[in-house]
Parts: sequence; C-alpha cells; structure tokens
Amino acid sequence: AIIVYSTVKIRTSNIAGLRDVTTGGWTLGPDLDPFLFLRWAKYIVENGSLFEIDYMRYVPIGYDTSRELNLHTYLIAWFHHIASFFGSESVTQSAALYPAFIFGLTVIVFFFLTRKIFIDHMGKSGANIVGLIASFFLSVVPSILPRTVAGIPEKESSGFLLIFLSFYLFL
Repeated sequence: AIIVYSTVKIRTSNIAGLRDVTTGGWTLGPDLDPFLFLRWAKYIVENGSLFEIDYMRYVPIGYDTSRELNLHTYLIAWFHHIASFFGSESVTQSAALYPAFIFGLTVIVFFFLTRKIFIDHMGKSGANIVGLIASFFLSVVPSILPRTVAGIPEKESSGFLLIFLSFYLFL
C-alpha cells in the first residue's frame, strides 16, 4: 500500500501545474497525442461511442477511427464515469488523473506477477519481498515516469497494466 501510495503521489505532484491560468479549468501536459485522446474521450462520454470518421484529421478526407486502437480512449471515458462519482469536474480532469491511477494499478499487478514468478523458488515470504522490491523499482524508474505522470494520458499507462496483467494471467 505504501508503494502504491508513493507511486500515485509522485505521479500527481504536478497537479497544480495542470490548471489553465486563463480559464481556471484543467488542461493536459505539453504533448500532442493526449489532446487527440481527450477529444475522442469527450465525444465518447457525450455520445456513448466514437464516430467512424474523424474529419479533424487528414482534412478534408478525414481519418477512419476503426484503423486506430480505440481501447485507450474508451478506458479514459470509462475512468471518467468512475472519477465523476468521486468528484471529477470534467473529462479533462479525469484524463489528467488517469495515467497516475492506472499506473498505481499496474504496480499492484506487477507485484503479483513477480510474486508468481518467484514463489516456487523462494517460498511465499521470499517471493513477497522480491515482489515488493521489484514493484518499488518499477514505481521510481525514471524512464517510465514521463509516460505515466498525471496530465499525459498516453497509451503507455494502460499498456503497462495490460501487458503485465496478460503475463500474470498467462502464468
């Protein structure tokens, strides 16, 4: 619990900087893809599903959204439904908090994965220690931090969760 708490605390330490000084509302970090995912997630929240052709991409022809992997955008929209129950003001705020929350879940799944890998060789208590150490290192490794910090809802935040979960379920 301490590792997950510190993981989320580290990744949400920039929350104050995600307020737009001109409007007072929420904004995302300086990256391009998250704004596309946010626009699509807002549309999903408002209409229930994503449009087939995005006419704001490849103007005037548009972009066939079925060619894109849309699970990430739907996960942001679904997260907003949960976050709004806990007081999220907007889809933008939910999208900003999404990567930190999802990476907190990733650390939990990673703990169980490493525990499962080492439990036969080290026993339950040894595997728990290895899982905690590995989860701690995963939570503070600098190369993962920029892709899982609050305000940057990139695919990596959910991708880490899904790949570790698939490895765990495979074992």
